[in-house]
Amino acid sequence: MPETASVNDAYQVRVVGSQEGQQTNNILNFVAATSIDDVELRLIVALASCFVTHILPVATSKWSLESLIWKRTAPTLGVEHVTIPSGAGAGAGSASALPSYASCCISLRTLQGGRSHRGRMYLPGIPEDATTDSKFNTENAYWTAVLAFAACLASSFIIGDPPAANSFQMHIYSRKIGGASFPYNLTGMTPVASLTPDEIVATTRSRKLGRGA
Repeated sequence: MPETASVNDAYQVRVVGSQEGQQTNNILNFVAATSIDDVELRLIVALASCFVTHILPVATSKWSLESLIWKRTAPTLGVEHVTIPSGAGAGAGSASALPSYASCCISLRTLQGGRSHRGRMYLPGIPEDATTDSKFNTENAYWTAVLAFAACLASSFIIGDPPAANSFQMHIYSRKIGGASFPYNLTGMTPVASLTPDEIVATTRSRKLGRGA
């Protein structure tokens, strides 16, 4: 039986990859804007499709998309699920890659001010030929794909009013406001209003070899 969700049920998704023998993680939060008939189909498959369609064709072949690990985080804590999406595997881009800690930063903005109401997403697996010095080459296929990826997330998870059936809204979660332990408090959730890639190559220090994800 598929897992269903009610309005305001929150889910956390960890997009798991691997580069140079260590794990990379992108942790994203979503809240059901309507009742959901199948969480895996409406959220996980849709999210994975943005990665498989737009990022994998251009990401370095030294990075692989492995799985999506997901669970309900509010109003109660659900069991953890693991989904290996169709099309998962190594990137199809150049094998010449930037170091594991080099990332493409996508800023997640909301309609509220303050640090607790904004976030960032750091994409791993940057091909060397996608950059010029400290910036992404905006004429390169990688940058074009990142823009398309951000648009894919926006079209799938930034919800209009009224929301369509079976809709999830992407959120920023503030542990300072909502608490650091599960289950999460919805007071810490703020809807994402826009996703903007940064042309400057970012650094994710935790992805240095031997340090973590």
